[in-house]
Amino acid sequence: MSGITKSWNIIKGVVRIGTRIIIEVLHRLIINLFDSLFGFFNWPKKKLRIKIFILRDQHGDHRFPEKDLDVSINYARKVFKKNFNVELMAHHKNSFVEVLQNTSPVEALHVRGGPGALSDEFNIAGSFFASKLSGVFFPVTVFVVKNIKGASGCSLGPISDYVTLDTVGAKQTSVLAHELAHACGLWHISERSNLLYPYTDRDDEIRWWQKNIFRSSRHITYW
Repeated sequence: MSGITKSWNIIKGVVRIGTRIIIEVLHRLIINLFDSLFGFFNWPKKKLRIKIFILRDQHGDHRFPEKDLDVSINYARKVFKKNFNVELMAHHKNSFVEVLQNTSPVEALHVRGGPGALSDEFNIAGSFFASKLSGVFFPVTVFVVKNIKGASGCSLGPISDYVTLDTVGAKQTSVLAHELAHACGLWHISERSNLLYPYTDRDDEIRWWQKNIFRSSRHITYW
């Protein structure tokens, strides 16, 4: 990667994150103020739109079976409805999952979890994911990649509009719901019964204040 390209990716990453932070604050303090204060009432019903893209490499490989995501999608729908009165919806064509037909860069197929994910946002991977985001009105785009170093799923929280799952995490029941919850502002909880417990033997419970944070996210809408 040339120095100019690297610098341009960094600039784009800074602008993206800065813009998202401003928009997130405006939503929580103005547009979604009711839910910021009274989200624990779980009223009225709201919506979260997502699109899941399965990436392909230069050989056309990584055709992860779309049906293998059914369990995690159905789990997320059930948990979000029960805990937050939020309906999980497909953003395009009533279909949650689509295989990207164009080749994805290696950097987007092999990403990092934890602090490394933030570094990736200022690199080729971050620029690629930003270019594939699914539409307006702040849906969350999910990318199924080949692997994530140190994790089976990853989210940068409210500073990003996407999450990543590897082929293991995409098959696990609760990883999708867990990462989408991160994207809507929730952080890890040390209780195994909580959806935000950092390990996959988690349950699906939440605390009352998590409803306020989740429902006031810019990703959670009334329309």
